Amino acid sequence: MPMYHITHRWSGEEDVVAAKEAADFFTKVSLPEGFEFVASYNFNGGSHTIWRAPSREELERFLETIDAPTFKKSMEITEVVQSYPPTVEYTVRLWYWLHSLGKK
Repeated sequence: MPMYHITHRWSGEEDVVAAKEAADFFTKVSLPEGFEFVASYNFNGGSHTIWRAPSREELERFLETIDAPTFKKSMEITEVVQSYPPTVEYTVRLWYWLHSLGKK
C-alpha cells in the first residue's frame, strides 16, 4: 500500500490550536478501512505525519472530512517509499529506475 509524508506548517502562535486539533483527531476520528496513521514528528511551527492509504486522492478526500483547519491550511503531501531497510516497494522502484537508465 502506498505511503505518504505530509508536512503541516503553522505559525508559532498556532501551536496551542494545533495541539487541540491533534487531540480531537485522535479521540474522535475513525480511520477508514485501508488507512493507517504510521507516525507523527513535531517541530516548532509544524508537524510531519506518515500515512498509508490506498491512494493520494483518497487520503486527500479523507483529510478534507476532518475538522483540523490549522493542519490543513498549508499541507503538502508527498508519496514516499522506505529505502532503509529496503522494502519490496523500494526495490521494485529501484529496478524500474535502473531499467529507465538503460533505455537511453
